[in-house]
Amino acid sequence: MSRVIIFVDVDIKAGMRDAYIEKLRKHAEGVRTEPGCEKLDMFISLEDPDRMYVWEIWSTRKDFDVHLTCDATKAWRPVAAPFINGEKIHVMESI
Repeated sequence: MSRVIIFVDVDIKAGMRDAYIEKLRKHAEGVRTEPGCEKLDMFISLEDPDRMYVWEIWSTRKDFDVHLTCDATKAWRPVAAPFINGEKIHVMESI
């Protein structure tokens, strides 16, 4: 089974970037310890200060699916919602 790559494009509400990043950093600490999470990196666009990207690598699709339904992820969604306009999640398989 191949690794699963997740690329998240986050549209942050104007003026909320620093507060959102602070909360996301705390959440990411926990995600990085989840079974199957090989990597999680976060990037801010140099072209658009209200755009950020999250790059994750999961050992298997099952590991990622468990992450999506775990209590920490369920708790994260309402925390993030006031800070973002939306996000686009791309799920890819390594080849």
